[in-house]
Amino acid sequence: MLVVGAGVIGTIYGWALSEAGHCVVHFVRPGKASRFGHGVPMDMFDRRKGRKRFFRGLYPLKVTEAISPSDKYELVLVPTKHYQLEVALTQLVPQSGQADFLLLTQNWQGAKAADSILSRSRYVYGDAKAGGTYSAGTLVSTLSSVDLGPAEGALTPLATKVAAILKSAAIVATLHEDMLHYLWVQYAITGGLWPALVRAGSIESVLRDRRAGEAALAAVRECLEVVARRGVNLDSYPETRLFLNPSAFRRRIGMWMFKLALRYSEYAKRSSAHALDDPTEIKVFYDELMATGRQIGVPMPVMSSYAQDIASFVDRTS
Repeated sequence: MLVVGAGVIGTIYGWALSEAGHCVVHFVRPGKASRFGHGVPMDMFDRRKGRKRFFRGLYPLKVTEAISPSDKYELVLVPTKHYQLEVALTQLVPQSGQADFLLLTQNWQGAKAADSILSRSRYVYGDAKAGGTYSAGTLVSTLSSVDLGPAEGALTPLATKVAAILKSAAIVATLHEDMLHYLWVQYAITGGLWPALVRAGSIESVLRDRRAGEAALAAVRECLEVVARRGVNLDSYPETRLFLNPSAFRRRIGMWMFKLALRYSEYAKRSSAHALDDPTEIKVFYDELMATGRQIGVPMPVMSSYAQDIASFVDRTS
């Protein structure tokens, strides 16, 4: 099994699969392999059923700087930014023989780019339920599960196969038909919350400021309306209820529960620790959501109000 890179998500899933007995190799850029000669120190909060809750130790990952079809990898995990996926697949597919692909990435523009490079019978999309950040050289992280499925349509044999591989490592896979719809919902929620975090400076600041919290909810509602106009049935996604509930009282209750989770849930704290680490990704989410909203005629006044915050954030961190 090949994992592309040794970033946060790739390292977490590579570690879990390796611990379960799979032969896992991380494909890193030329000249980078020596960085991992002593492994990756990990501080893991593990939510998988039947696993020790905390793991602190070394992941002695195997790395390579070159791959070829003769390596005969069965599955390639591609944890990458969605706007980098096409370039990654263009480089990977010719070198990967007949390997299948799990694309651990977000999506907003559909599967046309992936389809131009790789047959749909050979890939599924996945949404990692994991996260973390490096602190003093240690990957402080968490792992729960994964959501996966084919880009569009009914479940495929490959989706079932990948779910079985992950299950062997106690990683529960929630299978979805029309996985792009699921990813667009997650994209709208994340992309709507990010501008509020940028303006406030941190998750904790948003949680302390009621107006900031209400603005964040309103921004997500606008983004979800864009998703709905794309033909997605939001009633099928329980995670949208916090943002769409017509009752202001129930929204406050939901926000209160959300605050409790972020303040006291170890999983929530670790998985959101990198929230403001990548200004480029935040700007891409914002720009893509706004562009689609304009294109299909969805008013987005709250999201529009964050334009200068996003621009200043990118300039400040570049």
